[in-house]
Amino acid sequence: MLVGDFYGIAEIADAMGLSRQLVTVWRKRRSHGIPEPDAELASGPIWRKETVEPWIERTRGRLGLAGGPESASRSLRLRVCRRVLRLAALMLEEPQRPRVLNEAAAQLRDLAPEIDQTADDVVGALLRELVEPVRDPDEAAELLRVPIIESLPLVTAVARNSPDW
Repeated sequence: MLVGDFYGIAEIADAMGLSRQLVTVWRKRRSHGIPEPDAELASGPIWRKETVEPWIERTRGRLGLAGGPESASRSLRLRVCRRVLRLAALMLEEPQRPRVLNEAAAQLRDLAPEIDQTADDVVGALLRELVEPVRDPDEAAELLRVPIIESLPLVTAVARNSPDW
């Protein structure tokens, strides 16, 4: 709740539709260009509305929070990464088991519609790139070894761009 012309962490989080924990992490890491607070109280930092409201609007727009699609949820990010890692592990088995590989690829592909509904922010782009190799259901999964293995650094990138990981 906005008290007068001031914002605290909770008010910023509410204004952006984010968790207080995420805003706190951004402040501690000095990420996303969050402005320095105008004052520090025993209860935490506070910002004047003229200091923080322009940043809130810019950041909401940049992150796709301004009435557009939402950023990928933690649950979706974890499911995508787990399925990519499982598929990669299966790709490295000898002998390969085509039926199991195709099933694992289908499970990853099943997340594509949910991924496509997320914001076009950094994490959303990474998730779309992770699912790209399996989008064609007619492509045999055993032929995807190289693209799947090459996509593994994207899992790390998702983690690095997810403060709530």
